[in-house]
Order: sequence, then structure tokens, then C-alpha cells
Amino acid sequence: MGNDTQRTLTSEDHEGNEVVVVVKKPTAQDYNKSQISYNTSFREALDSGALLRQKLNDYMKEQGIWDDKKEEQYDRLVSEIGGMEDGLKGGGIKLSAAKEIALKLKQKRLEFRNLISEKNAMDTNSAEGQADNSRFVALVSRCVFDSSGNNRKFADIQAYEAQADQPWAVEAAGELANMLYNIDPDYDKNLEENKFLQEFNFVDEELRLINDEGHLTDVEGRLINDEGRFIAYRTEKGKDDKNPDELYFVNRDGEEVVKVIKSNGEEDWVRLSLKERQPFLDEDDNPIGAKIEEKTKPKTRRKTTAKKTDAKST
Repeated sequence: MGNDTQRTLTSEDHEGNEVVVVVKKPTAQDYNKSQISYNTSFREALDSGALLRQKLNDYMKEQGIWDDKKEEQYDRLVSEIGGMEDGLKGGGIKLSAAKEIALKLKQKRLEFRNLISEKNAMDTNSAEGQADNSRFVALVSRCVFDSSGNNRKFADIQAYEAQADQPWAVEAAGELANMLYNIDPDYDKNLEENKFLQEFNFVDEELRLINDEGHLTDVEGRLINDEGRFIAYRTEKGKDDKNPDELYFVNRDGEEVVKVIKSNGEEDWVRLSLKERQPFLDEDDNPIGAKIEEKTKPKTRRKTTAKKTDAKST
């Protein structure tokens, strides 16, 4: 809950204890203090050999990290994504064709993100990238307050960095980023393909693909569980009722599989027919394993008793 200038978050720490904080938009003084952190970090980054963004682009081209071929791929993906978005916005095509476009668009967007991920990672190592991060850290340390909204949660930057991995601190930093950069918290849901898929109930609230009965599926319509494993039901009624007692696991081809523990302790999934390996046969179709077991069976030694000696003979 909150407004344009501050938002209240309810989260927890590593131990599961509830933590309530108030995130406020930076004041002019906050920005001035954070700029000092930016300048200091920028200077230190240059002194340590970090490249400026412009130089970094040249370096990435020299190293083949980002060359003309990838630039062409970038432009092509941007064009394809834009065209698919227009197709979903315009309508006038079969619903099945629109669904196929939406699913292809999701794949293209993932391809695009993978393409630019390495470039973005390099950018954060530029002098400007490191300075930007220092400025943001400084702002977080000054803009997160306790539940009353009157006392800063962190005494200084070092205090924030010491707790930066706490769940509540991570959420607070994310909320501040949303406020500063107008990041849409429902960004994924508002992508054109996801809006279409939600509108026609092709996905659930978590944007997972579902069929007409509400079962989770993969892109090819095969049933899966929450963990993404292929599943099936013994009967249609069990499927309709989503009865867990009727559920079993299958492979991509719909064959039933079971989990086994290998000799090294690792888990594996095999077809039900392979759960227990059958013995191999000799040329007369006799189980070889059984014959070996018989041959290696330890012999039973005959029990012998010592002859009694006549005491008189001694």
C-alpha cells in the first residue's frame, strides 16, 4: 500500500519474522548525497581500469562479444517482436492462429533477452555502470524507513550492505527502483502476448499455460504438474476431478515412468517396464543370472565327528 511519495511494505527476514518498512521517494538532499557516491565510484572505477561505456562498446566488438552480426540479429528481433505485437493488437485472424503467434512471441522475447544479457552484464562493469549502482545503493540506504516512517532503517551505506540480502531489504530496494524508474510491477502480465493469453484463458494467474479444463500444460498441450513434469490420469473422471490418487508420471511419449534410486544414490526416472531389469538368457533361453547364482552358491561342508578312542587302549 502507498502513494506516489511513499509505500509501505510488509515482508520478512531470513528467520521468517515479519518486517514492515516504509519506502520513500528521495528528497533533493538524498539525490545530492547519492551523487557524491556516484562521483567517488566513477573515479575509483576509472583508476582501477574500468572502461567508459563508449570504449566498452568498441571493446565488445573487438572481442566478438557484440559484433555487426549480433547487431543485425538485435534489429531483426526488434522488428519481429513489433510485428507480432501488432498482429495481436489488430485481431481479425483465427483464435488458434493468434494463440500460435502469442506463443512464438514469448519465445522471440526470450531469445531477445538472452541476446542482450551478456551486453547488459558487461555494461554494469563499465565506469558509469559501477557508479550508477553506487548511487542507487546510497539512495536505498537513505530512503528505507521503519514502520513509523520516521526513522531510517539503515544508519549508512555499510549498514544497508550488511543486510542487503535480507528478503525485506531486497523487496524494499525493488520497490524504490519501481518508484524511481517507473517500472511496472505487472510488466510481464502487461506484455501484449500475455494480455491476449489471459483474455482468452490460455494461461492462469501466474501466466502458466492451461487447457480448457484448467490443467497445466506445456506449449504442445501435454499435461504437466507444478514442477513441469509430464503427468497423466488413470481415468477420465480422475482427470476431470484432478484426483491426485489417479495421477501418474509419464515421459514425452506418454509412457508411464517411475522414480528409481541408482546405485550411486542419484535419482532417475525410467519407464515402468524398466523399473526392475529382467535377467539375460543363454542360448537355451535359461536365465543366466540364476545359473551364475547357482554356481557361486557356497558349498556346504559335511560335518565330521571324531572317532571315540577306547580309553583302555591308551
